[in-house]
Amino acid sequence: MSEAKQTPRERTIARRYVWQMLLLMALYVVILLVSIHALKTGHYSPIFRDLIAITPAIPMFGVVAAVIQFMLSIDELQRQIHLEALAIAAGVTAALAVTYTFLEGVGLPHSQAWWAFACVDLTWALALPFVKRRYE
Repeated sequence: MSEAKQTPRERTIARRYVWQMLLLMALYVVILLVSIHALKTGHYSPIFRDLIAITPAIPMFGVVAAVIQFMLSIDELQRQIHLEALAIAAGVTAALAVTYTFLEGVGLPHSQAWWAFACVDLTWALALPFVKRRYE
C-alpha cells in the first residue's frame, strides 16, 4: 500500500519543524565554536568558565521544545508512529550504552555523552519507516 499524501497542514507542521531544527543546529554550532574559542583564549573564574562551557547546551533545550511542539501538533496516528519509533530508539540507545559501559571496563576509552543524543536521533529516523509500514 502506498502512503497517503500529506495534507497542507501536515506539510506546514513538517516544514516548521525542519526549519526550527536547522536554526537550532546552526545556533548550536555557532555557540559551540564561540565557547570553544572563548575557553581557549580567555582566563575566567571557575564559575564563569563553567557557564561558558555549558552554553552550547542551550539550543539543545530548544531542540527538546521543538520535538515536543512537533509531537503535539501532529494527529494521533502520526504521534503513535513517532512515539513507537522513539521508544525503539530509546531502547537501542540504552542497550548500546550499557554494552559500551562493559567494554570500558576492559579498556576501551571512556565515551562522551553526546553520542547518546546522536544515537537516539539516528535510530529514531531509521525506525520510523519500519513503524510506519505497520500502519499502512
